[in-house]
Amino acid sequence: NIDLKSINVKVEIKRFDKALFTVNPDSISESIPKLSDEFGDFFNLFGERLIHIGKVEDAEYSSYLESFITDKMVSETYKTVQQVYPNLDNLNSEFTDAFKRFHIYFPNRNIPKIYSFVSGFNQSTVLADGMLGIGLDRYLGSDYKNYPLLGIPLYSINDMKPSKISSDCMRAWAIGEFPFNDSIDNLVNNIIYEGKLMYFTKKMLPEQPDSLLFGFSPLQMNWCEKNENQMWTYLIENKMLFISDSFIINKLINDAPFTSGFSQESPGRAVIWLGYRIVTSYLKTNKEIAFQKMMMLRDYQKIFNNSHYRP
Repeated sequence: NIDLKSINVKVEIKRFDKALFTVNPDSISESIPKLSDEFGDFFNLFGERLIHIGKVEDAEYSSYLESFITDKMVSETYKTVQQVYPNLDNLNSEFTDAFKRFHIYFPNRNIPKIYSFVSGFNQSTVLADGMLGIGLDRYLGSDYKNYPLLGIPLYSINDMKPSKISSDCMRAWAIGEFPFNDSIDNLVNNIIYEGKLMYFTKKMLPEQPDSLLFGFSPLQMNWCEKNENQMWTYLIENKMLFISDSFIINKLINDAPFTSGFSQESPGRAVIWLGYRIVTSYLKTNKEIAFQKMMMLRDYQKIFNNSHYRP
């Protein structure tokens, strides 16, 4: 029941994708200083981290950038992006409301500058100091014909849709604002950290259904709710909570067709939902702990112990 109208925050995504692909390839060298002036650090980040062509001052930079924007696959993808996203009005509205909430809870923290880009399917989101980037070519819809041709698995393609942008970006922003800081890198600490990220995302986007926030289908969401006790029992009986094997941890918390060790009807990352449930239980049990303070806590084991979680 937060009144957002009185909060002086407005987000407007800067369309780097349009600015870049409307450049005349014949005058790319003359356009680089203009792009650099307009987009500043993001322009540098794009070249170095997203399309890997080096620094603006490098001798071959302009020819590499020209090759990128004239590449047939990339330029055709850009045209599709413009069809799917002729404007970003809906996203601007979603992000404005989300960052109004962020400002209410964390008034001393900065609101990011947000940019849209096309990078040849390299990344969905990118995060840097005070900046958040959205790879629109990774959100063209689960029916986009080229995703399977690129070898992207179906379970990932299902989330490559416009409605997933805001939750992916808010989770990415949370990772930057509240990085994993516990000295013990075991499964339960990772589960609770991921649960904190999802609790944050839900807090910023309260009107979105949990299935969309978690990237689960409604059937997979229902499976988690029905099998919460069985999932937890499996982790306890197999003594998995305190393992520190990074291979096993990644298998459980990274995207997959289903969660290793669980039914094939389970979603990948189902343990993240357990983390969300533990964090929810912690805040309900410890009513004196505000959401803001919980996000700052670095002792994930303490959150677990004091959650009194009982599935």
